[in-house]
Amino acid sequence: MGEDKEAMEGVVFLKTSKSPCPKGFACIQEETKATVVTVGNFDGVHLGHRFLLQRVKERARERGLKSLVLSFYPHPLKVLSPAQKPCELTDIAERSELLLQEGVDGVVFVKFGRSFAQMGAEDFIREVLHRRLNCKHLVVGHDWRFGYRREGEIELAKEIGKELGFEVEEIEPFRINGHVVSSTLVRRLLHMGRIEEARNYLGRDYAVRRKVVSGEGRGSSLGFPTANLEHTEDLCLKEGVYGVKVEGELLGIANYGRRPTFGGQKKVLEVHLLDYRGELKGKRLRVEFLKFIREERKFSSPQELARQIEEDISVLRSLFR
Repeated sequence: MGEDKEAMEGVVFLKTSKSPCPKGFACIQEETKATVVTVGNFDGVHLGHRFLLQRVKERARERGLKSLVLSFYPHPLKVLSPAQKPCELTDIAERSELLLQEGVDGVVFVKFGRSFAQMGAEDFIREVLHRRLNCKHLVVGHDWRFGYRREGEIELAKEIGKELGFEVEEIEPFRINGHVVSSTLVRRLLHMGRIEEARNYLGRDYAVRRKVVSGEGRGSSLGFPTANLEHTEDLCLKEGVYGVKVEGELLGIANYGRRPTFGGQKKVLEVHLLDYRGELKGKRLRVEFLKFIREERKFSSPQELARQIEEDISVLRSLFR
């Protein structure tokens, strides 16, 4: 089982103010090597993102430059319009891990706060990309917008880039079966419980890696001890029961939701591992979602819920022997 590891090599925050570096991450003032940069949120790191990242790596190899991803934390809408912020496909650690697995040389985050949100488009190009990140080639999606109130567009970036000595490359949307692959599409599919379809656009099973924390002991009292995973209230999953694989090898049954049988209010992800006995608290578990089994519902008694869990496990074993 994986232990909790905070620091990630190759992942840094760009220091833009006097605020301290987030726990577990390093901060840098500027990048000394010349770079090829791409900019975006990259939530989920789906096949569309991976297509763009491939171009970044190609350009970096051709020019002998360092490949960088510039992203933001938290999601800009969480600061600018909390009521409109999207659900979360990946947290910052999961996103960083997936980006590094794609083979880029580094991931740089900017802490997105009110002051950064007010930075003008031209200042973002000159100060962040050119001066701080030493960008010599910028690769972005066709609909990229940037700066205060998203006032900047690609033509402005090309104009300033020509003056400063770097190129701007625009990438067309990546499509599968006529659908533009996007984080919005993946979120929608997960919200509907269409796990297998989401896999087609992610290029892998949807998964999270979160720390096990103490729960209320409800699962153990029913005979099905569960690992409760922290910071899962904003996941993009449909509320219900799933067949899952944990740490790439252990089969499990997971419930995502509010646990209405016990009057729960906050959404949480809890996982029961089949045929496993051991201590999990404090460990970071990777949970891959294989199959949506049924919707969450309120049962008349804990005993009725226990019988349903036995049926869910039977279904799971029949599907993944």
